[in-house]
Amino acid sequence: MKYLIGNWKANKTLKEARSWIEEVKKEKPTIDKRLKVVLCPSFIHLTLFRDQMSELTLGCQDLSPYGDGAYTGQVTARMMRSLVEYTILGHSERRRYFQETEIKVAQKAVQALDNGITPIIAVDADNWRRQLNALDEGMINKSILMYEPPEAISKQIGPIGKGEPAPIDEVKEAIVKIKKETEAPTVIYGGSVKSHNIAIFLEEPLIDGVLPGSASLNAAEWLKMIRMANQTIIKTTETP
Repeated sequence: MKYLIGNWKANKTLKEARSWIEEVKKEKPTIDKRLKVVLCPSFIHLTLFRDQMSELTLGCQDLSPYGDGAYTGQVTARMMRSLVEYTILGHSERRRYFQETEIKVAQKAVQALDNGITPIIAVDADNWRRQLNALDEGMINKSILMYEPPEAISKQIGPIGKGEPAPIDEVKEAIVKIKKETEAPTVIYGGSVKSHNIAIFLEEPLIDGVLPGSASLNAAEWLKMIRMANQTIIKTTETP
């Protein structure tokens, strides 16, 4: 199984999200059974997607570290479990701008797993051991890890973004280390993935998928990424 997980970050009004949905639904892209396509829009878009694109697997971009209760402004895992199957946790932007600690990410992962939501836990090249230190082996085995070099995260410039991905050899080396030391079953790559470079990552057996950010905001580009992902999976699994 390979993963294609889009992260909308803090973008799009409801009207803009409807336009994106309409454009994607026109094509009705074919998705290979070996490709898991997930979209993580903002919280405000989730019910819209559930109503208008019920076939699309959804994730959220964050969760509360607490359960239901007097936590003004928080969105809990129990509130989300009927809408999403996945949640992004510990993204470099969350760690940088909101000072999220390893303990806080671990608390969120516990909430997600307790409510049947699979965490997608982001780590970087220099700090991944520390970032995973608060997670036990069982939690790592039930999660997807995402290697994301912060310097490869696309800046929001134009409709798709202008960042450059990390070199494929660097990504492979990092993911090999992470898998070897943690025995994590699933590790994906995130950082400036677009339709023109997605195949480079998906054709590598040790890379279990990709998480594009700004590129997923553009409906045409999202459709191109799905097509390229399908073609790559079929090509790399064909019997000689």
